[in-house]
Amino acid sequence: MVRSNDRILKSALELFSDKGYEATSVREICEAAGITKPTLYHFYGSKEGVYRALVEGALERFRGDIHRALSGEVPLRERLGRMARAYVDAAMREPDLARFVMALSHNPQHSAPATDFVGFYNGLLTEIGRALDSAVVRGEIAPGPTSVRLLVLMGALGEALCGHLLSGQPPLTHELADSLVEVVLGGWQSPRGARS
Repeated sequence: MVRSNDRILKSALELFSDKGYEATSVREICEAAGITKPTLYHFYGSKEGVYRALVEGALERFRGDIHRALSGEVPLRERLGRMARAYVDAAMREPDLARFVMALSHNPQHSAPATDFVGFYNGLLTEIGRALDSAVVRGEIAPGPTSVRLLVLMGALGEALCGHLLSGQPPLTHELADSLVEVVLGGWQSPRGARS
C-alpha cells in the first residue's frame, strides 16, 4: 500500500512535469493522488511545500550520497568511483525526478519557487575539489588545475546523465561510472600513484 504522502509527491511530480508548477493546482494534485486537500496540507502545508519536499528532498538525498561517497581515507579512485555510481544510482532510482530537477535548473527562476541550485552545485564542487586537492598532496594524482579537473569530471558525468535522460543512451550502469572515472583519472595520474 502506497502511503498518502508518497502518492502526493508522485502525483505532484507527474503534474509539475507535464503542466509546470504554476499551472498545477492543489485540487489537481489531490485528485491525482486520491486524497483530500486537508491531507495534502497536513503533510506539506501548501503546494510550495510539496514542491520543496520533491526538489529539495532530492537535492539533500543526493548531497548526502555524494558526501558519503567521498568520505573515508581510501584512494581517490575509489572515492570518485563511489561518487560516479551515486550519480548513476540517483538517476536510475528516480529518473522522472532527476529529469524534472535538471529541467528546473535550466528554467527561468519564476517558473517555480526559488531553489538555490547554484549553491547546491557549488557545494558539490567544493567537496569534490577538496578530494582532488588532497589526492595531489598524497601523490595519487599529479598537480594540476582543480577547476579544470572539475569541469572534465563533472562534464563527463553530466553528459552521460543528460544523454540517458534525454534519449536513453548511454545506459547508466556502475560499469559506465567506473569507466568514466578510470578515463578521467588516467590523464591525471601521478608517477607515484600509477598502477603497476
